[in-house]
Amino acid sequence: MVTPEQLAQLHDLALPDPIGWWPMAFAWWILLLSIFALLFGIIWHSIDVRRKRAYRRQAREQVGIIMRSDISAEQKIEQLNQLLKRVAITAYGRRNVAHLSDQQWLEFLHTKAQFIEQNPKLLEIYRLSFAPANSLEDYDQALHIWQQYTLQWIKGHHQ
Repeated sequence: MVTPEQLAQLHDLALPDPIGWWPMAFAWWILLLSIFALLFGIIWHSIDVRRKRAYRRQAREQVGIIMRSDISAEQKIEQLNQLLKRVAITAYGRRNVAHLSDQQWLEFLHTKAQFIEQNPKLLEIYRLSFAPANSLEDYDQALHIWQQYTLQWIKGHHQ
């Protein structure tokens, strides 16, 4: 039998200190390194994609500059075509693009962005920069069509 004196001498159980975070277990180090590597890869990929698409941003800005300039609609169509040619050369190389003109040029544009609908009058519009049109209204409508097509192609062509 236990006497009250013996009970008074008993102490509470001594609990061990809680387990701390440091030093971390090996699995936590692996998880942490994996997370950092994944974040680094995502950032690296984002920067690379942005760098590769810089020519597209610059070309879209150039379209705006051309459209705001004080030149004739005929000259704007010609400059937009030159810009489109420069973008295509940047994306696909001089050897594949520089020699193209007229129908071959439009077919090339279509093959590189098939989902962009080509206006049936696109060839006529392309030729407007080389031959005079019947009226000024022809140029304004043609310029609008060519500008829209240029912007869509710059944004949507694939490599």
